[in-house]
Amino acid sequence: MRNLTALLVGLLIGGLMAGAIAQDTTINYKGQPPAGAMAPSISSFSQDNCLVAVSGAISSTVIGFSGGSYMMDEDCSRRKWATFLSNNGLKVAAVAIACSARQENWDAMMMSGTPCPIDGLVGDAARDEWIKRHPEKFIKLYGKVPPLSNPEPALVELSFNDKD
Repeated sequence: MRNLTALLVGLLIGGLMAGAIAQDTTINYKGQPPAGAMAPSISSFSQDNCLVAVSGAISSTVIGFSGGSYMMDEDCSRRKWATFLSNNGLKVAAVAIACSARQENWDAMMMSGTPCPIDGLVGDAARDEWIKRHPEKFIKLYGKVPPLSNPEPALVELSFNDKD
């Protein structure tokens, strides 16, 4: 009983002192800068996608703005599409997607001796078709137009004689 009385007296004195201190407390915000704008954190929730999160913020002494968005990485999309095609047995289509991504890819394929497919043609037939349709690419790459690997055979005129 003695302990309970001491506890109650202590709480009463502590409460009175806390009330007296709280009444005298003032908070002064003069001269302090306003809170800064904070850029939102944006997650794409997976590592197997081609979205890139972009966010930013700016603030002054009066007002602040923040925002965020997503951007599509086109090269990533092409790589994923080429991988999908290749995994499904469409190797020529996958190479065509890779070739169409950048001029450097086309140049690398041509310089390695494996030209990019064109109209379903591969190998030397594709190279010859590229030379016929786009000689300017070869001039840029080699400084001249290379000769065709399989020149078209000359047409032979056949005549049919009814007297035979």
